[in-house]
Amino acid sequence: MKGMIHISQTMDDYVSFSKSNTLIGKSNKRSLKKGDLCLARVVAISHKGEDPKIGLTMRQPGLGKLEWIKEDKIKEQKEAKRIAKEESGEKKGKRRKRKNDNRMV
Repeated sequence: MKGMIHISQTMDDYVSFSKSNTLIGKSNKRSLKKGDLCLARVVAISHKGEDPKIGLTMRQPGLGKLEWIKEDKIKEQKEAKRIAKEESGEKKGKRRKRKNDNRMV
């Protein structure tokens, strides 16, 4: 079976088609070309005619070109570490303040 994906369903960005037969995102500069490995989700199936048509999307978290998924995972992990570091810094700051307040009393 073959699936089709509309150009608008390839990424969450304005997509243009280059002369080198590549789809390129305007803001994120991500590119997609024939033969790239991707994860997509089935959103529609049409049984008209001899061959069924399958409609796909890649515009959800965890979908898209495999390289993009890896990049996004790394970004999420870095962001989680940054937030955890900030939160632990705030907790330490509060503890110090309490200690100082107790000393003054």
